[in-house]
Amino acid sequence: MTVITRGRPRGFDVDIALDRAIDVFWREGYDGASIAELTAAMSITATSLYAAFGSKRELFERAFTRYLTIDMAYAVRALEQDRLSDVFRDYLFDAVEAMTREGRPYGCMSVQIGGSKTGLSPAGNEIREFVSRARDTGYKRLTTRIEQGRDDEGFDLAGMTPAGIAEYLVSISNGIAVRAADGAERDELRGVVEIALRALITR
Repeated sequence: MTVITRGRPRGFDVDIALDRAIDVFWREGYDGASIAELTAAMSITATSLYAAFGSKRELFERAFTRYLTIDMAYAVRALEQDRLSDVFRDYLFDAVEAMTREGRPYGCMSVQIGGSKTGLSPAGNEIREFVSRARDTGYKRLTTRIEQGRDDEGFDLAGMTPAGIAEYLVSISNGIAVRAADGAERDELRGVVEIALRALITR
């Protein structure tokens, strides 16, 4: 538990505050999330917010980093699987579980924030680029893991490139995020994964 204390006011739990900020940013976007809405959700004053996090942008970056660590942990775990076929399965099936998780908005925060390119303020555009860079890092790690599976296991890529397969998996995952946010049922999304995996795992 991390507690911030500034001057004479009482402290607050930073992790809980960040989790509440995640929900606001996720639902409203960066530009749409007002300081008043953030402080109300986080149960702190604006003074405490600025004292603890410096600015709205710094708060977002802290919140998004926590989101990657907690909510996107499934992607890191998938890459640690020994067999490439299990990497594919876990990456997509666990995405479904994470994107339909109780207590969070359905879908994916990075898709929600990083997908819009119109109607954003200059700060909002900078945040979109920040999120897009994080997504690109994940794509490159996935590509590297597929290259490793090809070389170490002799996994048959059936003429596809590691980068192409990574793009395919990311695109399916992003589609799952959009459909989850639209209200698609978890079982329906699992069915999508089953279909998607047939293109990659034939044995």
